[in-house]
Amino acid sequence: MNERKFDPIANIQMMIDATAEADGQEPDMSMAPPFVRGMDLSGLKFTRVSQGEFDMEWTVGQHLTHYDGMVQGGIVNVIADTGQSFAYSTTSQEPETFSTADFATRFFRPMKAGEIIDVKSQLVNRSRRLGVVETQFINQQTGKLCALVVGSWMIANRDFGPDPSK
Repeated sequence: MNERKFDPIANIQMMIDATAEADGQEPDMSMAPPFVRGMDLSGLKFTRVSQGEFDMEWTVGQHLTHYDGMVQGGIVNVIADTGQSFAYSTTSQEPETFSTADFATRFFRPMKAGEIIDVKSQLVNRSRRLGVVETQFINQQTGKLCALVVGSWMIANRDFGPDPSK
């Protein structure tokens, strides 16, 4: 019996490595949740993972902006949710399901189409059932903070039902 050890950091690192090896091609999103497959977050790259941390680089696409070229705020929350879920999951000792409990978002500077944004998520605190993760959106060119999202995450017994792929 070949039993794999549960290691969320190694699993996430494999996704980062596979994306880097794609050599400019889009990663295979066939196993991603349906809402992720339906969104075009094609400027988002996973760059680093460690215990309680997850980093991405985001080249803002025009299709994610208002008419004036500024990022639509809800997109920031979708990207923060992604980073925070990975950062939170790196602290799991065993497979578990969890969900966003709340978000508080503060915008400091606009993010515009074409800009490259470093997105850094870091676990602030985790108890047995609840965690807090902070995500910073930093303009790579200026080094200035554009947005800060603080999210609470909770363990949730989620019944996903039968596997739809079978």
